Amino acid sequence: MRVFPFARCPPQVRGDCLRCPMRGRAVVYGPFRSRRRGLSIGVNLFIGAKVCSFDCVYCFRGATAVKRRRPYDPGLPTIEMLEEGLRRALGEVGDVEAVDFSGSGEPTLHSRLGEFIRAARRVVGEYAPGASLGIFTNSSTLGLRRVVEALKELDQVEAKLDTLDERKFQVINRPVEGIRVGDILEALKSFRREYGGTLAVQVMLVSYGDCLNYTLEDAERMAEALTAVDPDEVHLYTAYRAPRLPSVARAPPEEIVEFARVLRSSGLRVEVYPE
Repeated sequence: MRVFPFARCPPQVRGDCLRCPMRGRAVVYGPFRSRRRGLSIGVNLFIGAKVCSFDCVYCFRGATAVKRRRPYDPGLPTIEMLEEGLRRALGEVGDVEAVDFSGSGEPTLHSRLGEFIRAARRVVGEYAPGASLGIFTNSSTLGLRRVVEALKELDQVEAKLDTLDERKFQVINRPVEGIRVGDILEALKSFRREYGGTLAVQVMLVSYGDCLNYTLEDAERMAEALTAVDPDEVHLYTAYRAPRLPSVARAPPEEIVEFARVLRSSGLRVEVYPE
């Protein structure tokens, strides 16, 4: 399999990663306009196959190919590939607002995450010193010491928490056996106490069959939980890209507005990202 240190996102794809000819083979990709992070470059630590501890019904990157919860190093990419890709990307694109670890699956599952973050910090500091270095995580590994220590070197962490209801968590996020949403919440609280950067909690509101996570009770439970976490921001959104399962439906706009109202009434700073 050919690996690309850097690949530009084809404009005709328009954010539909499953239609991209690279299909996860690029270590560094972009630029793209993130609704949360501005003009961005992405970093992908799992080349060619989606590696994740979840298999979310709404994921626009498709089904999880390697589903696991333990640290993993597939061998590629190397640190040198990451550095080359970032130098090319930042040299060609120019000023970007963010460089984020995301890509095909859950980046915190990579057993060499800390090394990759430190390498990215060196290159970003040289080529784009004003850019924010961050990560998008499903929060399932925040109880691991190696992950916490690695993430403490980032400017921003975007951590997922879609529901506090265990049944809904299992239906919507489809985690690896043994992962429980209560444990994720406790790990988020602990991480917040140690992390000095910007912590944003993402909440995806969807329905799937008879399961939906945006009732008034869901909102009230989320407000109580996030008040205990004390994130800098809460990012509320719905499936704006085509979900991998066509039966997944977006939350109605009025339900998102009401969900946000409940969270804000608890003193949380909430940003809503409609389509």
